[in-house]
Amino acid sequence: SNVLIGLTNGANEPENVLIAYLMGVEALRAGKQAAMWLTKDGVNVATVGFAATIEIDGAPALSALHDEYVAPGGQFFVCPVCVKLRDLGEASWVPNAEVKGAPAVYEFTSGGALVFNY
Repeated sequence: SNVLIGLTNGANEPENVLIAYLMGVEALRAGKQAAMWLTKDGVNVATVGFAATIEIDGAPALSALHDEYVAPGGQFFVCPVCVKLRDLGEASWVPNAEVKGAPAVYEFTSGGALVFNY
């Protein structure tokens, strides 16, 4: 089954980003397909280098979680409207990230999905 993780937060709420990655990594470990639907400030999560900027004392390193999420195919769907509103049209995106809107989300969840929002 598929797991969709909605993430509206970036550097403004580091712990939300951490939990989103933890859920994504665990979904992939369990053999599920995982995608993060990045909206609002969450779109920054899919920019190259972002994961290295988040550090939370006592928590796993976000950059390591990012690598563990991407390696087996964890995806990022980056909200096109949110990208435009933040002037990120020329941004460099991490592997497995695509600027895709609601249609991609609906396609990913068409057979049903567990959904988490952070």
